[in-house]
Amino acid sequence: MTNRLKISLLPLAVMLWSGVAQAQSFMTIFNANGSPMASYSLPAINKVTFDGANMIVATPEGNQEIDMNNVLSVKFTDQQQTAVEKISTDDATTVRIATSRNSIAVLGATSGAVAIYAVNGQQVYSNRQWRGESINTAHLQPGIYIITINNSTFKFKK
Repeated sequence: MTNRLKISLLPLAVMLWSGVAQAQSFMTIFNANGSPMASYSLPAINKVTFDGANMIVATPEGNQEIDMNNVLSVKFTDQQQTAVEKISTDDATTVRIATSRNSIAVLGATSGAVAIYAVNGQQVYSNRQWRGESINTAHLQPGIYIITINNSTFKFKK
């Protein structure tokens, strides 16, 4: 292993074995394009070693060799990284709901498709031609439900 490679890998090794990484939950390895190429739950990692230009991640499922020449960065985070970096909305089209004892008022949408699901996944209400009126929930038993209005999804308690 060259001295340059040893020096560049030293910060990673220090973070892995120091208390700095202890509070984090995942280790994600990003390729040269900046996309995640591998993600590991830290409790599932037995050890990380380096052999030449390879990083070897040992897990209960086996060892995975990663060519460090293809790695842009390694990040330790509280959540697993995906290819979806950020989802943003246009405030002009933000949909909200306001619940009362037996109805749901929808703010920010005036028509579209509405569906309500119980937490077990059963659809308990559907209206594909909804025109902005309050939605009657008197027929629903007390519990937690999921409502979708066009492309917006909310959880509510009855």
